[in-house]
Amino acid sequence: MIFNLTRQYRYLQRYRKIAELLIKNGLGGLVDWLDLGKYLPFKQRFNKEDQEINRKNLARRIPLLLQELGPTYIKLGQVLSTRADLLPPSYIKELRQLQDRVVSVPYEQIKTILESEWGIDYQRHFLKIEREPLAAASIAQTYRATLKDGTDVIIKVQRPGIEQIIQLDLEIISNLAGLAEEKGLLPPLFNPSKIVEEFDHSLRKELNFKRELANIKRFSYNFREEKQIVVPRVHEKLSGRRILVLEEIKGIKLSEYKEVKRKDLNPPVLAALGARSLMKQVLVDGFFHADPHPGNVFIVGPDRLAYVDFGMMGHLTAEDQTRMSLLLIALLKQDVKIIVDLLLEIGQIEKEINLRKLKMAMEELLSRYYGIELAALEPMDIIDDIQQLLFKFQIRIPEEFFLLFRAIAVSEGVGLMLDPGFNLTEVATDFVEELIVSKLAPENLLASLIHRIWDFRRRSIDLPERLNNLLNKLVQDEFTIRFKHLNLDNLINKINIVSNRLSLSLIISALIISSSMILQTDMKPLVLGIPLLGFVGYSVAGLMGLWLIIAIFRSGRF
Repeated sequence: MIFNLTRQYRYLQRYRKIAELLIKNGLGGLVDWLDLGKYLPFKQRFNKEDQEINRKNLARRIPLLLQELGPTYIKLGQVLSTRADLLPPSYIKELRQLQDRVVSVPYEQIKTILESEWGIDYQRHFLKIEREPLAAASIAQTYRATLKDGTDVIIKVQRPGIEQIIQLDLEIISNLAGLAEEKGLLPPLFNPSKIVEEFDHSLRKELNFKRELANIKRFSYNFREEKQIVVPRVHEKLSGRRILVLEEIKGIKLSEYKEVKRKDLNPPVLAALGARSLMKQVLVDGFFHADPHPGNVFIVGPDRLAYVDFGMMGHLTAEDQTRMSLLLIALLKQDVKIIVDLLLEIGQIEKEINLRKLKMAMEELLSRYYGIELAALEPMDIIDDIQQLLFKFQIRIPEEFFLLFRAIAVSEGVGLMLDPGFNLTEVATDFVEELIVSKLAPENLLASLIHRIWDFRRRSIDLPERLNNLLNKLVQDEFTIRFKHLNLDNLINKINIVSNRLSLSLIISALIISSSMILQTDMKPLVLGIPLLGFVGYSVAGLMGLWLIIAIFRSGRF
């Protein structure tokens, strides 16, 4: 009972905080639409000036709101920053700047996690553990430490209570998304419940460090023969769901590269190495580091790079890898038909598309780059243009592709940081050409042929059975066509509200008319010479009319 009361109190406090921050950031209209006014202090509930949406600099203020709301909302903003098919470019640009930096938790609180995972005598595993965190993020903090055998390691520890905080926020976000969908506050393309469901799934994965451990092992295996790419070794016996112990990578963070002047480094080679590494991850392995920003990549030698932080990884199927290769080639060749076909094949179309207009828009987009030499092309410009096109024509593509676009953008920035003359397009083109040649090798052609034969066999087995079922239903008059209405719930709700108010108005009118007729008689009992029934009828009609007026004014729609 006490637990439930505590939980309810936390919900109420969190809803109130959300409502107050919405008003503070000029989004008070959402408080009314999402029915959050009941959580506000009494005086604020009827202040209509606060409950207006200030549209000036809205794209800039939303990231500030998410930052104030805390870790879960920061993560949500970062996810949305990759969804250029759902949000206008101005919002995407601002959301990309959301930083996952928070005030660190004192070591005494972190120690409770260490003790729960390793026992009270947890220090038996180490010669020392530094008390000051190396870095602090919304989910975890990292510390330098030295094992008993002298190995320098990094301990990644989950922040105390973060699972409970995120669980509470996810439930609230899910409720608000359901309300927004029910009231039709967002366009159908957005599908808030689906986005929240995907976000919930990805965030819960990030909370389990065993998944990150598995990511590191898989990434390390993929680069087992690439000596120029270094992956930190995991100390599995000390790692678990809330703690990760990794080999400390000793080198220069790319974010600190400009501050360190070393003549033994070869920036052009390192830039090309990072780009080729990304191409291998995407087009060969189908498993890529989705956040290779300068803080997550180290220079560990004249021609060696190391990756850290494997919490956010992208996955591509073999078919997606082929599509990406073809898309890259088609972009370079400016083949509009292939580009459009691939985008429609990859994407989910929410409404009927005018193919002619789509192809014309793509031709116009590519014409901006006509005649520009390969070395002068900037991939991120092309990607941004394509994302704007997807938003305009409401073509939804899988989240993995947006993670990939983000990884490409970050990698291009890293390459330019190392070498101002770096060009990702040239590196990608060379890599794709090599990949195509390797796929044309006899052994690879044979494997591809076997897969195609298997696909043909599987489809040929299923097809006769499906056709037979269809014909049987037609013969037995059991063939049915299912219709599903879309986006009519909001209209139905509005019709219900209107009809209820109309019915109430008719009842009030009937009460007034009948009471007036009764007042013309001497019907007993009388009160002050007035028939009691007529007086009661007038009183009920008056109360109902007053309630109806208050309801209309509170809705703000009159």
